[in-house]
Parts: sequence; structure tokens; C-alpha cells
Amino acid sequence: MQDLIQDYASDLKKLREVFHKELTATAEELSKAMGVYAHRGEAALASFLEKASARGLELEVSATARLNQFCGNGSLPGVDDIPLTLTPTNEDVLRIAAAGEQAVADCLNGESDSHKPRPAARLPRINGERR
Repeated sequence: MQDLIQDYASDLKKLREVFHKELTATAEELSKAMGVYAHRGEAALASFLEKASARGLELEVSATARLNQFCGNGSLPGVDDIPLTLTPTNEDVLRIAAAGEQAVADCLNGESDSHKPRPAARLPRINGERR
């Protein structure tokens, strides 16, 4: 009976060691995955902010040119020839929002092993035409 109890205790110790090793390995994998997702999230945010900043600069330049044109400042010849294409359209706004949402979703979805971006859902246009 004593041998049976000792064998049982020995088996329990072995199971405990195996479980502890598996738990440690899982914790390490999870830590690595969290680091990867954090890095990807930071990269997506940096890219988004860079694009938004560039877009803001374009809009500022366009607004300055139009203001100068309105005030009659002749220092910018040919301002009338500049098209008003720098104003963001609904499509641009939706595409930027979808990219931001996708970056957040990629960071939050730890189960997904694919590194390919999923296509953004097409949303209907709110305004028919811009005037």
C-alpha cells in the first residue's frame, strides 16, 4: 500500500512538472504574440498619422492659396488654374476610417495567423455628389 501511495505521489509530481512546463511555454508564446501585435499596431498608427499629417498639409496649402486668391493677393500666379481636388471626398474619409478600424482589429484579433490585410467592407455613399 505504501508503494502504491508513493507511485501515486510520484505521478502527481510528474504531472505537475509537465503542466508547469506547458504553462510556461504558453506564457512565453503569448508574450511574443502580444509584442508582435503591439509592434504592428504601433506601425499602423504611425502610418495612419503620417498619411493624415500629409493630407492636412495639402489641405492647408490649398486653403492658403484660395484665401490669397480671395484677398486678391497676386503673389501666386495661376491660382485660378489649381483644381479643388485636395478636399477629402466621402470615399477618402471612409477608406481612412476603414484602414484605421482594420489596424485596430488586426491588433485585437490574436487568433488570426494570417498577415494579409482583409478587404474593407464597402459602405454606401452618404452624399450623392459633391458640389
